[in-house]
Amino acid sequence: MKSVILTIFSLIILGCANNKLVAPVKFDGKYGFIEKNGNWYLEPKFDSIRNFTNGFADSYKNGKAGIINTKGELVIEHRYDFIGSIYDDRFLVLLNDKYNFIDLNGQLISPEFYDDAEDFSNGLAPIKFSENGKWGYINKEGKLQTDTIYDYVYDFNKKQAKVEIGNERFVINRKGEIIDTLKTDYKKTKRKLSLIGNSNSGTLGRVNRNGDIIMKGIYTSFGYVQKDKFWYNKQGKYGIADTTGTILIKPIYEYLTYFSDNGLALTKKGNKFGYINENGIVIIDFKFDDARGFRNGFAGVKVNGKWGFIDKKGRFVIEPKFDRIQDEFKPLNSESEKMYEYDYE
Repeated sequence: MKSVILTIFSLIILGCANNKLVAPVKFDGKYGFIEKNGNWYLEPKFDSIRNFTNGFADSYKNGKAGIINTKGELVIEHRYDFIGSIYDDRFLVLLNDKYNFIDLNGQLISPEFYDDAEDFSNGLAPIKFSENGKWGYINKEGKLQTDTIYDYVYDFNKKQAKVEIGNERFVINRKGEIIDTLKTDYKKTKRKLSLIGNSNSGTLGRVNRNGDIIMKGIYTSFGYVQKDKFWYNKQGKYGIADTTGTILIKPIYEYLTYFSDNGLALTKKGNKFGYINENGIVIIDFKFDDARGFRNGFAGVKVNGKWGFIDKKGRFVIEPKFDRIQDEFKPLNSESEKMYEYDYE
């Protein structure tokens, strides 16, 4: 009984450790990781690093990429031009403009390098052969799982994937067998909001699914929808509108991001950065020389040449003393995720 309790306790401790929030920062010319209290998690000794994904982070030395674990130990030597995040215990790597994959021991899974490749998903990865310029799939051992006959491929979702051959679109199983044929007019599906006009000439507009023009062609760009709002750009200035085309915030900002999960968006007015809420009310004044969006309760900001972190009320929780902030605060075992949530429709 005691051993069971100790095991459960150990798992809880391990889970808490893996959920520790850290951020990569640059200090005195080197990169390291800090915790949310500002203390060093890993001392600054890396030429460059990115944040952890599933317990691993890529680091750079002499222009080459390698992989470290959460203890800061080098598990993949610095020898690649690029290393992606880990999926299915495999890293996508680039070397001399060719792609391959390596396992957790740093071993290449295939003697052959490919013209192009995508991350593993459900045990299979799309690869593009140089011989015929076509796509196929390999398994985690690097063995070809399907024929290389596809003009374009998508990730496997459970046991099937969408593929394209010419103008035809199919669904295949893990053996490459066609199990369904899709309509060729799938790209013509009407979106909730579509674009008209040209962004280069500042004649971009927006129409709804019924074809009604909700915003005339006088804009440069539009953002994706968050809830029922989106940002727009008119002659270099940003504002916010809703999905009916009603202007909620006039174009007065030089910069405007999507809203973070705490309801604040990073904006720039004049030459200073601040934060507004969804109603356009300034929550944190425009007083920073540079800034990042909020993630996990913190936002990186720059004052007098140094970076620190603030909370949602604009108070410094980590004083500005870093040369650069490479990324936001994330858990050690976090998965790859986009900075902001929005509707691609």
